[in-house]
Amino acid sequence: MLDLTYHEMCADDHADLTALASDWRVVRQLGGWAWPMDPDQVAKYCKPFEGDGFCWTIKHSGEWAGRIGVTGANIGYTLPRSVHGRGIATQATRHATAHFFDTNDADVLTATTWIDNPASHRVLIKCGFTHWQTCYRHALARGYPVASRQYRLTRTDWQRLRACAK
Repeated sequence: MLDLTYHEMCADDHADLTALASDWRVVRQLGGWAWPMDPDQVAKYCKPFEGDGFCWTIKHSGEWAGRIGVTGANIGYTLPRSVHGRGIATQATRHATAHFFDTNDADVLTATTWIDNPASHRVLIKCGFTHWQTCYRHALARGYPVASRQYRLTRTDWQRLRACAK
C-alpha cells in the first residue's frame, strides 16, 4: 500500500493544480478542461466541491500527487506525469470508489476515458469497472469530438471485489 492521504481541494492546491493544467500531455486527456490553461477554471477547482459528490487532493508521502473525485455518479482523476506509473491512480480510485458506495445508495458508478488513454483504461479495469460502450464526446482542450470509452461498476460487483480482497 502506498502512503496516500486525501483532503478536500482548497486554495493551498492552486500552484500544483496550475502546473498540472499547464501540461498539454495531461490536459489533453481531460474532457472538460480548457486549453490553454484557464486561470479562472483552476481557481474554481481549488475549493471544496459543493455539488453532489466530492473532489479531493491526493497526497503521496505528503507530496501533492493529483486530484480525484466523484461528481454525480461519475469518477475522474488527474495526476501529474511525474507520478504516473506508480499505482497512485489505482489506489486512489479504489479508495474513492469505496467512499462513494459507502456513503450513498447509488447502484452504479461510471467513468470515461479517451480511446487514446490506455493507462486510465488499465486503472479502471484493475478497479473492477467494465467497458460497456464507445462513443464520441467533445474534448474541450482538443476542440473536437474524440472517441471515448464508457465504463461502469455496479454496487454488486464492487461488493464482490471487496469481499475477495479481504
